[in-house]
Amino acid sequence: MSKNNIILVVILVAGLFFVGFYIWTSNILQAPDVVNYPEPSVSPTVSSPPILRPSPGATEGAVRPNVTKVPVPLPTGNGQTSFVGETVPWSLLLADASCELKGEIKFLDHNTYDNQDALFVYKGIDHPGRNVFWTVTPQDDISVGPNIFSNIPIPNGESLLGVILPDSPKYKRYEMAAKIQYGRLVDTRGNFVTEGGYVKLFEKQCDGKTIVVLP
Repeated sequence: MSKNNIILVVILVAGLFFVGFYIWTSNILQAPDVVNYPEPSVSPTVSSPPILRPSPGATEGAVRPNVTKVPVPLPTGNGQTSFVGETVPWSLLLADASCELKGEIKFLDHNTYDNQDALFVYKGIDHPGRNVFWTVTPQDDISVGPNIFSNIPIPNGESLLGVILPDSPKYKRYEMAAKIQYGRLVDTRGNFVTEGGYVKLFEKQCDGKTIVVLP
């Protein structure tokens, strides 16, 4: 074999060796196959609420609440016209007050008497704290009531008289007269009003008199 042929064979063998070695190392170093999975979505998923549909015949025999419409009354006030221990609205007090005494009281003994229609009648009192001023003629130490409107109806009403004699009465017959105190809401011209203005006190002499007779 010639020298050139020998060199050619050596080169061929060396080439085959390097090709085989390259293929072998490539198989060893080849990375494993990567399976691409879809990335999870970060977008929120909004689900629609379920729609409830009654099944056929489900409403048959169902109990429905009985709704009764009740009319709401308009604020018209309670219509109160008589008060005890309370002030009276100015809307009921647009006229002067008045009062009257009548009847007779006959004492049977020092502590017992017969009330013969002896009444104190009044009208137009505004406040339970208003006073009744009594005058006894002839003058003596006699107590008469009522002397304040705190425990009797106002603005209008009537009350029996209460009389207490002194230990030693000076006379056998007395006359009882009275004067009442009342207030009104007035404006700058003195007219009675229902709002604004100021409270002005008045006094009114009662008509008539009540007679007290001792045994």
